Amino acid sequence: MTETTVPPHDGPARGRAAVAAGLIIVGSAVIGLAAGLVWAATAPRVAYQVYTLNPPTAYATNPETSAFIAADGWYCLFAVIGGALIGLLGYLFGVRRYGPMPMVGIVMGATGAAFLAQWLGHEQSGGPGFNHLLATSKPGTLLYAPISLGSHGALAFWPLAAAAVAGGIELVGVLRARREPGYSAHPLPGMGAFGLGTGPGEPGHTGPGEPGQQNGGLGHADGPDRSEAESRGGPDAVGGDPGRAAL
Repeated sequence: MTETTVPPHDGPARGRAAVAAGLIIVGSAVIGLAAGLVWAATAPRVAYQVYTLNPPTAYATNPETSAFIAADGWYCLFAVIGGALIGLLGYLFGVRRYGPMPMVGIVMGATGAAFLAQWLGHEQSGGPGFNHLLATSKPGTLLYAPISLGSHGALAFWPLAAAAVAGGIELVGVLRARREPGYSAHPLPGMGAFGLGTGPGEPGHTGPGEPGQQNGGLGHADGPDRSEAESRGGPDAVGGDPGRAAL
């Protein structure tokens, strides 16, 4: 019965990669909260005028205002910026050092940041107490509605931007490495045993005109002729008698 042994450095490497992924998720949450605060402070809000209190009713002062969709536009802008920042920092401090596991943290962290930004932006713009304020305000009072995300598809901009930045940097690095001189000069481990991946003069290379490659790689190039001469007892026969050959 054979026992599977784990390389001594495999466990610590995975542990560091997991820690890096966790830190990326925490940092992404901070970025999402910051984006929510900025969104609440900068996004335009719709102005309403209280009409009656029984039941509480208010109407928009300008029904044709663009503020209804402007909040979504500002959110998308902050989502692209925040997601790109998560992808960049996640690649520099995680993916570049520890491999693919931090990439999972980038996607998960960016997704969490999307919901945190949406929640905090609504809270900071007066979302929890707006209904109470509407019910207690006098008719004619102007109220500004809290911002909210009308299209929930905008949440996807966070992980998309993060993955595009981190994955794009990794792809550029791979393509640049492939264009460097000597990228394919070193064969892959084990390819020499199959005669693949090596050039002339390198170990494992099998090309035409080299010893041992004619006649299926068995014997020498003059193997069949030599064997026939030996079977007939000719002058070149191994161990033959020169005298008999002359008769």
